[in-house]
Amino acid sequence: MAAALFNLERHHLVERSPRSRLLDVVDDMLGVNAQGILNAYLSLWSRIKRLSPNHLDEALYDRRELVKTWLMRNTVHIVSSRLLPLYRRALLTALLERWNRWAMRVGAKAEVDEWRPLYQRVLRLLDDGPLTIREMLTLLGWGKADRLLLNRVVREMSLMGMLCHAGALGPWYHAAEYRFARIDRWLKPIPLQISEEEAGRELARRYLRAYGPASPRDFAYWSGMRVREAREIFESLNLMEVEVEGERLLLLDEDVDPLLEASEGEGAVRLLPAFDSLIMGHRDKRRLIPPRYKSRIFLPRGDVAATLLLGHRIGGTWSLKKQRGNRWLLTLSPFRPLTRGEREGIEGEIERLRGFTGFEIEVQWRQSKEHS
Repeated sequence: MAAALFNLERHHLVERSPRSRLLDVVDDMLGVNAQGILNAYLSLWSRIKRLSPNHLDEALYDRRELVKTWLMRNTVHIVSSRLLPLYRRALLTALLERWNRWAMRVGAKAEVDEWRPLYQRVLRLLDDGPLTIREMLTLLGWGKADRLLLNRVVREMSLMGMLCHAGALGPWYHAAEYRFARIDRWLKPIPLQISEEEAGRELARRYLRAYGPASPRDFAYWSGMRVREAREIFESLNLMEVEVEGERLLLLDEDVDPLLEASEGEGAVRLLPAFDSLIMGHRDKRRLIPPRYKSRIFLPRGDVAATLLLGHRIGGTWSLKKQRGNRWLLTLSPFRPLTRGEREGIEGEIERLRGFTGFEIEVQWRQSKEHS
């Protein structure tokens, strides 16, 4: 329980943080998983007081204090612009190796540098500002059949630190299409005077502050590195060993006392969205998810369900689906009967969700199969 509560506190889930600390919260989480923009916004809503979608859009696309791009595990994340160079320096080699291994395995390209001649053409297109994939296709004179190739080139260039997301078409909660920008035009340069090895150590230290105690295998799972690389980084740090759920894990020296203090906490009730960063932080999920329920959260084809945080454990799943107009259906599926306090906590979160989204939300409860 102590490890789970320690992670909840570090993720600002025990008590929501002030809106003025938006960038600090994103940094403390080590980025917001942005597989689905509504999911990303709800991850921060669950951690920050009096937040609105406009506040996030302004931070992303007006002030550009946050940036959205492909990072950990080659998936889309929102991170602070000030830490983007650290992520890039620490992860570039591992992520490109993983990307090229996949691209060549599926036959997307025959050689590692096959798409490199296209980089300058794409960069020139973006000289005058951000464009969508569709707009780039038109300017290149390519047809619809070339869209998949261009998508992959843009993703590869983003992994290399050349491009980033730069606004979306459609409602705030569902992007119909994204614009992309040259990162050297979109963000102010932030010099980083450390080696790839030191960047990896710094990222590992930050990871342990947010997700420790953890194993090298956990860090590899979260980051997209090979386990061997993660192990070498951990071995270069001065770490303490502790036992969690019967497993020997590692922790920063300075976090031993905070870990012990966390055991006195009570946790919180939250509606965590699909792919929430907390859920994606460890390969071994036992501290948060009872093993018998893991298959109800980690679904076929790589989907990860939205979850109910009850105290210090995941106690159910939920979904939010658009109906007609501004009407949405929220379906709650707890794994067990809820206490009166838990149900009241969930109802309070639903009211906050209505305020954040502006949606007309109808609620449907599904009884736990184990107690029906």
